Amino acid sequence: MGSVFDVSEVRDGSGSDGVVQDSIEKQLVYLQREVEDLRREKEYFASVIRNFRNGLLTTDNELKIVHFNRTVERLLGYSPDELCRMKLHQLIETEEKTVLNILKQGGRCVDPKTGEMGEFDFITKTGNTFPVEACFSVITVLDGSICGMTCTFRDVTQKKKVEKAMARMARLASLGELASGMAHEIKNPLACIAGVLQNLQFSDDDDSSCESAYALMVPELLSQVEKIDVIINGLLHFAKPGFAEMAPLRIRKIIDTTIVLVDRYLQEKEIELRLEYGDVDPLIKGDEQLLRQVFLNILMNACEALAAVDRKRFLEVNVVLQENINPEAVKGAAEAYEVVEIEIKDNGEGIAKPFLDSIFNPFVTTKFKGIGLGLATSHRIMEQHEGTITVVSCPHEGSIFKLTLPVYHI
Repeated sequence: MGSVFDVSEVRDGSGSDGVVQDSIEKQLVYLQREVEDLRREKEYFASVIRNFRNGLLTTDNELKIVHFNRTVERLLGYSPDELCRMKLHQLIETEEKTVLNILKQGGRCVDPKTGEMGEFDFITKTGNTFPVEACFSVITVLDGSICGMTCTFRDVTQKKKVEKAMARMARLASLGELASGMAHEIKNPLACIAGVLQNLQFSDDDDSSCESAYALMVPELLSQVEKIDVIINGLLHFAKPGFAEMAPLRIRKIIDTTIVLVDRYLQEKEIELRLEYGDVDPLIKGDEQLLRQVFLNILMNACEALAAVDRKRFLEVNVVLQENINPEAVKGAAEAYEVVEIEIKDNGEGIAKPFLDSIFNPFVTTKFKGIGLGLATSHRIMEQHEGTITVVSCPHEGSIFKLTLPVYHI
């Protein structure tokens, strides 16, 4: 009985079966190359992940850790078997719902105040913690559904130490500027007082004009002493703005009542007020008097800057809500992560670059009168309220002050 498949035909590549066999062999060779390429590609990416200097791990939808690299093992001190039995939130000093919220939000975790990656404290096997900057992203399958999450992080312990040292140096530099500014501000009234006292010392008590000299000099003495008192009180208020009596407040009410205080000035200087609240009247938590002090200081500064220009003057106040995508950024607002932004804009003379870099430092002022503690105090008050205050300005074009405050949710 003859063979169905003739080996000689295969070897010669002759016959229809030989053609088929040749085609199969070519496909096998192609598939072997494909497999080899895939193996190399897999090994390449595995090597990239394994030797990645930042920590990298993946989880499933239940936050159970699936994969991780060597850096995770090195930084946290866990063995591979231990990590495979853990969930992501067990490595982070935060609640499980916080990490689940990040997954639900598509991996978004950015601090709205700094615009940087979310900061967390990771927990080592020994129970110690260290600060990290973490970045999250979701993992999807072909149909687009989420099947897990990736977390990359880097140890910022050294960075924090450097920042702390830099902050200390900045405080010392500010203290030097503060002492220099204070000495300069107090020196002038003291010199005036000394001059007046010298005149009184060498005046003739029998002189008929002595009484009139006293009448002229004593008010000047009192005026200079009052000026020193204002400087000292302003300095004390800057150093300690006062206890903030926090209570739920409507931001629109604070702004409206502050505008009433500057309304007469706006009319006298022919300044057009453009007020835009939109449809929002967010609730915040703060001290009404302290916040009104901040708004009043910025509005009055804007009015004084506008008084110096000849063109049409306008002052804009805009209130908008911004989404806050970091669940931990606003304490007590776990369900709605929002901040309110108040923008105060004028088309005045603007602020020159040398002043702009230090505008919130004590005794820095562009005014002929004033001691330069208004914006410094405003900055401290905003810090008390977990808010921010920034400024953008161009000479001869105007300034824009932006204030942000966390929205309060009952």
